[in-house]
Amino acid sequence: MKKFIIKLLLFSILISGIVLIMLSRYGGYVDYFYNKVSSPRQSALIIGESRSFQGLQPAVINENLKGDFDLPIFNYSFTLSQATYGDGFLKSIKGKVKQTTRNGLFILSIQPWLMAEREGDTIEKGIFFEKDLPPHNMSFFAMNPNFEYFFKNYSYFHFKAIIKRTSKVHDDGWLEESNIPKDTILLNQWKQEQIKMYKGFADHWKKSAYRFMYLEKTIEFLKQHGTVVLVRIPCSKAIIAIEEQFWNGFDNDMNALAQKNQIQYVNYTLVENSYYSYDGVHLDKNSGAAFSKSLCDSIKSFNKLKTQ
Repeated sequence: MKKFIIKLLLFSILISGIVLIMLSRYGGYVDYFYNKVSSPRQSALIIGESRSFQGLQPAVINENLKGDFDLPIFNYSFTLSQATYGDGFLKSIKGKVKQTTRNGLFILSIQPWLMAEREGDTIEKGIFFEKDLPPHNMSFFAMNPNFEYFFKNYSYFHFKAIIKRTSKVHDDGWLEESNIPKDTILLNQWKQEQIKMYKGFADHWKKSAYRFMYLEKTIEFLKQHGTVVLVRIPCSKAIIAIEEQFWNGFDNDMNALAQKNQIQYVNYTLVENSYYSYDGVHLDKNSGAAFSKSLCDSIKSFNKLKTQ
């Protein structure tokens, strides 16, 4: 029995070692989130869900805001399935920010769904849907190799992606999606599926004072380390209409929050035609680069006004 246990342990160590080597070499294909928690602490972060994951490109921001902030910036976005403002997300952000930073840049992607109570939540009883999901279920956010992620979140590994390579998370955290069809009929189907999904959110989710409070707590923490910018990323009119119906006056609430905390809020949902969201929600690579550049221009203009 003792020999069997030793062999099993050695085999487990060997398999774990092989997986971790593959993650270090091909992690951007195998797992969308591994490099979020295996990269070092950062002085600047993009925080949000899949809209910012794909739509905000750190390389563009680094180039256009060089010298204004402590860069480079890292894209610490997840997807809407995991991303939500709360105690767990704030804990992970605190574990990702370099504590000595005082001139960082923190771009927070905001939309109603990030501050909603959803299936799996019973917030008044302290039950949260995200408690077993990354990064909320973790304690270490800048460890390489990150054994905690490996053992808690191995279900997110997709080794077939090494061969397909249709999408990749770059070392700076940006998700580059290369599997976008040119077939307009198929793209329209994608858009209709997104509309159906978001209507489902609106029917079953509700505004959460708890999550709104944690957005403000996140802002308060990040302000200690630099400049905070709230941004609503452009998407289709159909999606915006659903969001406005779900949270009437959302932009007024975001403006009030920004004014209260003396930070910038940029709403790009009014300029849909300027940027191309291939499924009605996510920007393609070219539009993402243009949008990232435009956001940098807006940040520069706002900072100039503050210093005048």
